[in-house]
Amino acid sequence: MTSRLEVAQDVWYRVFTRDRFRCVYCGKRTLESLDTFAASHLDHLKPRACGGTDDEVNSVTACSVCNSIKGGYDPWPVGQVTIENRFAVLENARTYVRDKREGRREWSYVRDYRYWLAQSAKFQDESEGRKS
Repeated sequence: MTSRLEVAQDVWYRVFTRDRFRCVYCGKRTLESLDTFAASHLDHLKPRACGGTDDEVNSVTACSVCNSIKGGYDPWPVGQVTIENRFAVLENARTYVRDKREGRREWSYVRDYRYWLAQSAKFQDESEGRKS
């Protein structure tokens, strides 16, 4: 009898090898380092919370950033992910993640990142002014 853990590892292996150990959203290599491997995820195209399954058709390799960006977004709200519609579902998810990464959709991380980047520049300018 196969345990759930063995089944899960088997699915992970097949999905990661199918996706060539790269995030399907941004292309980041998951085997680049131990840190990137440890931060890689098996993402559900259709989230489990929306009725998505744990099978290979509904699963993709994602880096932690892209998985966080996609979150609970359902790129195919009209039904399950199948072999026939998988490419379209994946393209919908990629577009969503790319748009969020590039700031074309409202996303708090992008807004927060830009804010803290500006604050950091001000802080550095002030610190350099004190040294003079």
